[in-house]
Amino acid sequence: MYLPEPLVEWDKHLLLFINQHNSSWLDSFYWTLSGSLFPIVFGVVLLFLLVKDNGVKTVWYLIFLGLTILLADNISSAIIKPVVARLRPSHDPSIMNLLHIVHDYRGGMYGFVSSHAANTFGVALFLSLLLRNHLLSFSFFIWAALTSYSRMYLGVHYPVDIIGGMVVGLLSGACCFLLMEMLAPKILKSQNLDTPPYLPVRERSYFLIVYGVTFLIIAIKSFF
Repeated sequence: MYLPEPLVEWDKHLLLFINQHNSSWLDSFYWTLSGSLFPIVFGVVLLFLLVKDNGVKTVWYLIFLGLTILLADNISSAIIKPVVARLRPSHDPSIMNLLHIVHDYRGGMYGFVSSHAANTFGVALFLSLLLRNHLLSFSFFIWAALTSYSRMYLGVHYPVDIIGGMVVGLLSGACCFLLMEMLAPKILKSQNLDTPPYLPVRERSYFLIVYGVTFLIIAIKSFF
């Protein structure tokens, strides 16, 4: 992958700055955040609330949310990574020995673009467009940003990898949402999808409480 030399140097310096500002607490926190626990917890809660208040329409939303993840993940992992073939910093001889590696985790060989960034930002945008609530949207993008940051902290992605993943994810989320809106009137003629899914204030509060408590548990657990 060709990048101008100043950009390559900036990429490495910023990664080292992020990676070398580490501690045992941050190791545990970002290791957990980079995994699947958090999205599983808030995904199950959000799914329950959507089904409770929107019934069968939720299946339609899930199909296109799944398509967003499938599209973002395949574009990043199956197409861009093997074609561009940019080494992850954890496998790059010019920088790998300078990195702080957590649990001896180095990831696959290639890192551009970040699949974590693509998937999380794709999901964040799709859900934001779907639910149209500023506070929920903020929580989705905070999760996506912290997950993406964790990949740099762990030394397995350069900042440019993350930016590339963000672009892939945002485009995937936008395209899948637009496709859903375009197909909905033709396929679900009996369903009104002109308005966002109904999620009352109480249900939104439940979700945000679970979201915040899960973050808090991860943060506290990281001390031990």
